[in-house]
Amino acid sequence: MSRSKDREVTPWVHGVFSTPLFTSGVIYLGGVGLGTVEDLGHTVPLDLLGLGSAGGVVAAAAARYMRTGGPGASRKARWFHTAFTGVWTGAAAAWLNYTSHGTPWTLASAAAVGAVTVCLAPFYSVDRYLRAPEIAQLWQREEASLARPLTDWADMFTAAGARGVFVTRRDKAHNGFTLTLRLTETDYEGLQPLLKKLEMKAGVRPGALTLKPGEMADEAFLSVSTRNVLAELVELDEGDHPITINEPLTLGMLESGEPIELLMRQNSVFIAGKKGSGKSVLLHVLISLLTRCIDAVIWMVDMAGGNTAKRWIRPWVEGWKDKDGNIIDRPLIDWVAITEDEAVRMYNAAHDIADERAKTMRGGKIVPERRRPALILITEEGSDLMAWSPAAVKPKTRGIKKGRKAAIDYVDVAQRGTGPNTGGGEIESQYDTVIGLKFPRRGEGQYVFPDFYHQVNLAALPGNGACYCKTPQMPTMDPPAKGRIAFVNDDEDRDDIEQMAVARWKIRPDLDDEAVAVACKWGYEDRWSDPERMGWLLDAYGLDRPAVAATAHASGGSTATIQAAPPSAPPTGAPGMGSGLGGTQLPGNLGDLPSAQDYLNKYGGQQPPAGGPPASAGAQPPDDAEIEAAVARAVAEAERITEQAAQNKEKFDKPKDTAAGTRQHPRRDEVIAMVRDAGPAGTTIEDCRTELAARYPDEKVPSRQAITTWFASVKDIVQPGGPKTPYVWRDDAAPTTDEEAEDDLDALQRDDLDLFLHAVELVVSTQFGSASMLQRKLRIGFAKALWLMDQMTARNIVGARDGSKARDVLYRATDLDDLLDKLKNED
Repeated sequence: MSRSKDREVTPWVHGVFSTPLFTSGVIYLGGVGLGTVEDLGHTVPLDLLGLGSAGGVVAAAAARYMRTGGPGASRKARWFHTAFTGVWTGAAAAWLNYTSHGTPWTLASAAAVGAVTVCLAPFYSVDRYLRAPEIAQLWQREEASLARPLTDWADMFTAAGARGVFVTRRDKAHNGFTLTLRLTETDYEGLQPLLKKLEMKAGVRPGALTLKPGEMADEAFLSVSTRNVLAELVELDEGDHPITINEPLTLGMLESGEPIELLMRQNSVFIAGKKGSGKSVLLHVLISLLTRCIDAVIWMVDMAGGNTAKRWIRPWVEGWKDKDGNIIDRPLIDWVAITEDEAVRMYNAAHDIADERAKTMRGGKIVPERRRPALILITEEGSDLMAWSPAAVKPKTRGIKKGRKAAIDYVDVAQRGTGPNTGGGEIESQYDTVIGLKFPRRGEGQYVFPDFYHQVNLAALPGNGACYCKTPQMPTMDPPAKGRIAFVNDDEDRDDIEQMAVARWKIRPDLDDEAVAVACKWGYEDRWSDPERMGWLLDAYGLDRPAVAATAHASGGSTATIQAAPPSAPPTGAPGMGSGLGGTQLPGNLGDLPSAQDYLNKYGGQQPPAGGPPASAGAQPPDDAEIEAAVARAVAEAERITEQAAQNKEKFDKPKDTAAGTRQHPRRDEVIAMVRDAGPAGTTIEDCRTELAARYPDEKVPSRQAITTWFASVKDIVQPGGPKTPYVWRDDAAPTTDEEAEDDLDALQRDDLDLFLHAVELVVSTQFGSASMLQRKLRIGFAKALWLMDQMTARNIVGARDGSKARDVLYRATDLDDLLDKLKNED
């Protein structure tokens, strides 16, 4: 009987050469076991071993004699099988008894096994030839157990209620097999609802049958999965070699056994799933692949507090080193936003970059490359942003429409697929790829896959990581395919993600200079240097600033340069210097450190300069003239970049012309003034509309949407408590000019003790000694916050400065009241 090799379940079972070798190997391993027992000092009972061996040989020969009998059996063949079995089992028993009082490790013992194998192998060929009918029956039983005859499947379709369905072909697949169906009465749409009943008739697991339409109306394909891919663990490819975004990225495995491939070029992606369904793991998998691309840059809006993005930028924040000992001097994700204001900046920057690239395109679509990489903008948990922030929805809607040709694509993650979660129908219509994870109710599928609602049951997915996906590479008429996303461990106590970031930080490119010039209008240049904008990151890791600070290089890109940490100890002066130039000194002899004026004069109310304080006047110039010239050129270039950035910002912030051709609501400025006059408590849109109605009873009150748009256009109007909270006028206290710095110093002279006590209360109650925390909480400049921290160090309230780390708090929170009383009562 002929049989193809791919149908052999265990190929070595009937092999003419492999079977003797396999049997000899097993016998030799048995002898090795007996020899090992003897070497360890144990005694093998030889009498019992000999009796057992003799009994085993007789039993094997007798069993073979009985098995080879029956009607039509040859008597000679029967005695040959019996004798052959007795000979080879007797030889095996004799060798085992020999090794029980000798050793299997000698060359003679191994040679004996090999010689017997060579002598008996030809007789096994004869034995196999005489058993040909028996082997043929065995193959038939195996074939019957693998699959039902095609006629049985046709009968099952009839039993399930599908009339006129015939099975014409059966093809092997990665996960089972595929049946080609010919439909004569029941069409594809009528057959789809009967799959559940057909699964029961066929005796397969739920979800094992998948129906796909054919090219012709009377054709369909039924995929029968005998391998449960959705229950398997798909390992993430941890390779670190560079790849390109112009080739598909492998996210996991389909139920068919084929890879889930996603071509990110010109592909906007929507991911939906309930909490805990695996959305964050999927994002980590996607980021792990994008960060290996030599032609892709990632921006990320992470409205979940930055929890997903933190893992990828932590090595940069803490100044980790790679395997070559190089300090990681730039974040792997180029820009991260966790607030509405920062997200609006990012969406507007992406939209403007798409516009700028469109002007320089020759036609067609941009092919990403290292000098002009693709920009992938990921939004995590952006539901509140899309539902309540028109200022974010508008640029995103325009950007997702225009970005595809300009190599700017969007990845959105939400807990539902409804309009308010995605930003509306205009954004939903632009998604090329949709991935649906597990939901508690099947009805959610109509929002994620509205065109395939009856073929998709998101509630029936087995667990985290299982999904339905529909990509542009799949045939248009095919329903979404089931699969499983690759796994990456994102537990807080593991650093798998951080280690991937360490291995990839050199691969990702910088944003091209043209895009940087456009993005700088929206604050791109100081996204990692503004303490207010990156305070969330510093607080998360207990730092005053990153161990390696990022600054824009001469070409405008995002590559960072290493900056020295702030001086390890505060600058000191002569005794009594604490009074400073303004005579500022805290009551009760609160230290003789430099005054606030010294700090303001030194730092200008901003971050300390890179590399610590400037060199003293008496320092010797560099000996090498070339080094001196290089430093001069670098300084001149930095001044040019700073001046250009200031001009761009001034141009952008310049009020728009309200002359002819433009219109502005006559009450807009009045409404904005209401927010400014409301103070820290703020005001709501309804309060503003009520006030306008009382002032101008004959006028139509502006709509809520109009007022929301006005507030969104003014950067100083914020909602500190989030959506649905009062609007507050933001009053940044950091001095920006000499005059403002002088005014700030006067305020400190008047309220220095209260300010100092308030700062002590914040530091001790939170047990977090950070100058940037004081800057944000007290709404003061960095210099003033640094001065307060050094005053606390002088009073032994906090420890000394240690680079960029938060200072140790030396008082417990329970001792706060006693400490405040002590400071108030000092003479």
